[in-house]
Parts: sequence; structure tokens; C-alpha cells
Amino acid sequence: MGAGTSRFFLAEAATMDELSRLLGFFRERKIGIFPLGDGTNLIGSDRPLEKVVIRLTGEFRKCVLREGSRWIEAGAGCRLADLIRFACGCGLGGASGLSGIPGTVGGALRMNAGARGMEIADFVREVDCVFPETGERRSFRPRREEWGYRMSPLPENGLILRAVFEFQRVEAEQEKRLLAFERERRNRTTPKGRSAGSVFRNPSGSLPAGRLLEEAGCKMRGKGGLFVSSAHANWIVNLEKNVSESDCTDLAAEMASRVKSFCGAALQTEWRFVNMDSKQKIDASSAPLNILLLKGGTSAEREVSLVSGAAVAEALRQAGHHVKEYDITELKVTEEMRRADVVYPVLHGGFGEDGRLQKMLEDAGIKFVGSTSQACIDIMDKIASKKIMTANGIRTPGSMIADRIDTPFPEEMGLPLIVKPPKEGSTFGLTLVTDRSQWHDALELSFRHGAPALVEEYIKGIEATVGILDGKALPLIEIRYPGALYDYDAKYTHAHGETQYLCPPTGISEKAQKEAQDFALRFYHAVGARDMLRVDVIVSDKDDSVWVLEGNGLPGCTPSSLLPKAAQTAGIAFPEMCSRLARAAAER
Repeated sequence: MGAGTSRFFLAEAATMDELSRLLGFFRERKIGIFPLGDGTNLIGSDRPLEKVVIRLTGEFRKCVLREGSRWIEAGAGCRLADLIRFACGCGLGGASGLSGIPGTVGGALRMNAGARGMEIADFVREVDCVFPETGERRSFRPRREEWGYRMSPLPENGLILRAVFEFQRVEAEQEKRLLAFERERRNRTTPKGRSAGSVFRNPSGSLPAGRLLEEAGCKMRGKGGLFVSSAHANWIVNLEKNVSESDCTDLAAEMASRVKSFCGAALQTEWRFVNMDSKQKIDASSAPLNILLLKGGTSAEREVSLVSGAAVAEALRQAGHHVKEYDITELKVTEEMRRADVVYPVLHGGFGEDGRLQKMLEDAGIKFVGSTSQACIDIMDKIASKKIMTANGIRTPGSMIADRIDTPFPEEMGLPLIVKPPKEGSTFGLTLVTDRSQWHDALELSFRHGAPALVEEYIKGIEATVGILDGKALPLIEIRYPGALYDYDAKYTHAHGETQYLCPPTGISEKAQKEAQDFALRFYHAVGARDMLRVDVIVSDKDDSVWVLEGNGLPGCTPSSLLPKAAQTAGIAFPEMCSRLARAAAER
């Protein structure tokens, strides 16, 4: 980057003997060292450096093929591109995607450098290090699963000397073409100007840092002689000869803060720093949340909640947050809840969705994701919801309440009818009554989940759902299921065939989609919901009219769940969606 105004002492070693003598000299005088790799993503310091910078040259930049094998030994000072070109000359390859990374082998190993779907960890077999504090040399053979995204299992206090890599046998001319393609691609896409490479790690494959930074308005932001590239929002370029560390840190911190405000994600920098206070300043501008995720519960939807909870927890981690998962089976405030920045309930049915959990958290002064206790009560209770819909001009099927299991068949409503418990989800206890002979069995099934039962007119048409995120309606999802009902099997188990989710819809008119979104938002505001809501609707085959069935205050977040699908269509990746909700709750 060329950042940092302080001068420093530089020592170079071309052989292992020279390096050993240098390390011994500094060790005797209790002088620390700082390893420097060519092409490293390093930010210098404005403060005097109390360590000596060591740079490996000479034999540490060489590559050697182990005779009769696919293994190549490379010094830590060897540029990664030179290693891959050397391998090509030996008829070995498979790592062309890494050839455009400008750093050295040592730096690439320290950061587990990656590009084009591959990482250096895919090829390394052995790494030699020396420990400057003692002079001890050790070899490491880390397993592939020990490496993480831009994270290495190698000890931080070890100075990398050399590594052994295993490549595939390839056809040399074809490999040369791949290397040329990668070189041309890098020249075409890499922002021009002096740079330390990508500023931040990608939170996940579906959540690239560059996209978040661009959407947060970071392009062309500047400080001193530094600017966020107009070509790539995750690159800062130096347009002057010398710039300060503080300008570099301030600009990166502003970028992270903008993303935090935009979508709640906590970006982590890929840069390395001579002065670790700079890293801490950038990290503080996008500090991750400590989130306690509640899952499980005791309702009939417990298993769905466990799957949803695991998915949300992983998404929040991808967005950079610290997440602890808690399988809650009783309503009790715990110390973990009090210590968390925010509690994130991923519970379906029972006390997790009917307002009891929310009331407990409100009384304890604990911040949580989702609607207030009163809104949860009204959303979960389909009878209360229908009253609110009717009062606010929201079209909903006609209904009656059966408060006894021997309630006579409602002749005035005719057939078919829907009978369901008013406080269950995932269609537990629901029956489509097409013949009077089914009436008492339908009531009996519903009453297993509590009294009374809600009886509704059946509207024949296309089922759909409208997701609402932070007060904004998402695109509709049209639901095409194999049976007569969108029941538990159609949602989760698929024993009778797969359910299709079409977003945007193909069988619903633009007029009906707009009416469904309007009704959903009207219900969201009428019930006093916040953060998120999913509203289920039927578009009548008869006249294209929209009928609202019910709302869901804590929608499912399994792979087949609907709110994440709608958010994705609106350009909001699942980790971003979950992070937005958590950050909004934490800042209330």
C-alpha cells in the first residue's frame, strides 16, 4: 500500500545460515522481528517500529522438484506466481486460479490465500518454521480441515521458511493457456494504483464484501491520497507516493461502519498491520454482535425450529457475528440471555411465538429480534388476526368459531371448509372438509391442539405468501404443491412429491400481486409487527381477488422456507437478512 510514515530497520537473509545468525543476534538483544513478504497486504505504521523487519531472499526464493514425484519444495520468499509457473514447467499444475495472487509463499500460507474457488491449503503438504524466540525449527503437516477461510493453523509466532506442495500432472500447453487467461483476467479486473489488495474478507460466498461495500455507498470515498476504487469497492488505492497509516485506517473504518449501518454485517479486514492498534480500530467500527439464538422449544414444530435455528446461526456467523445456540425448553431468563447483545428467537408455535417468550424478555429488559409480545399474541391467534383484518379492510375468508367438539355442522357455510386450530403453525391439526361425514373427525383433530377450532370458507385458487422485512414488502412467492393442501408434507417431507416455489410468480397477475403486498403491509402495521412478518394469501381462481389467511411472526428459516426465498429474489442474501434483523434489534 505504501502506507505508514515511520522508518524501520530492514534485515535480509539469503541463506538459512544467515537467518540463524540474524535471529540469534536479535534474540540476545531482546529485539523482536517482523516478517515481510513481497506483495504482502501490509499496512505500515506512523509510529516508530520497535521490531526489525526481516525479508527472505536468495535460497528462500527458489523452487525444487522432488525427483520422480508431484511434490515441489518452495522457499517462503518465492512468489506464488513463480511457484505455479515452475510447476507448469515440470508438467504439474491444477492451481492456475492462484497464479494471479501477488504475494509470496510465506504470506499466502499465513493467510490461506485463495481465488477462483481454490485455496493454497488444497495443495500444501508440509511447512517448515523457525521460532525466533528460541531458534527451534519444526515441521508441520496440517490436515486440510484445519485450514479456514483466510485462516491458517500454523503458529503465529513461527517464521515460515519453506513449504512442500503437491500438484496434479497436467498437459503443459493447456496449463500455460490457463495461466495466461488468469494473468489477463487479473490485469483486466484488478483496480489500477498501488494497493494492499482486498480490504475485507467476503463474509460468505453469497455475501461478497465488494457488493456490500458498493451498496453501502463506499465507492470513491477518500482520505488523503487514498480512494476506494471506482472499479471495485473492496479495494483502496494509493494515488500518492506516501500516505499515512492513520488515513488508511480511518478510510477502512468508515467503510466497515457504512456496511454495519447498511445491513448489520461485521466485516473483517484481510489486511495485515505493523501496528495492531489500527486493526483494532477497524474491527471496532464493525464490532460483531454477541447473539444468543433460541431454538427448539416444546411445540409440535420443535423439529422444524431446530433446523431453522441451525440455518440462522450459520448465516449470522457468516455475517461476522458471534453466535451461541440454546435449545430452550422452559420459559426462564438465563444469565446467557442477559449477557447477549441480542437474543434471536427461531421458534415456531408454543411459547416462542404466542407472546409469552417476548413478554418475559421485555420484562427483563433484554433486546430481541421480532415483534413485541402483544403483536405476537395477535399474529399467532388466527381468531384475533381475523378480527384485526376485518377492522382494517383486509379481505379474509368468512369464518366461525367451534368452541365445542360436538358443534353441529354449519349449514350456512356450505362445503368445502377448512377446520384448523387457531394457535398452531405448519398446518398442524388442519383438515380440508369436502363432505359432511368428515366434520367431527376434523373437529377432533383440531381439538387435539386445543380449543376452540377455527372454521373457514375454502377459497379455491393459487396459494402464495408475502414476506415483509423491516416494513418493506418482498416479492410474492407462488406455491404449487402436489396435493390438495399446502400441508406439513408439502412444506417439509415431500413424500407425495416436491413443492414448487415460484418467485417471482408466473401464475398470479400483477394486479393481484400488488393487492397481496398492500394487504400484507396493512396487516403488518395494524397488528404492530416489527422486523419481519410472513403473510399467507390465496388468489381466487374465480375473480383474481386476494384473500388473506394468516400471518407468521417468526417465519421458518429452513432451506425450503419462504421468507429467505423472497429476500433472495429482492437481492438480500440469507446472511444479510439475518444480520439486518439482529443489528436492528441490538440498536433498539
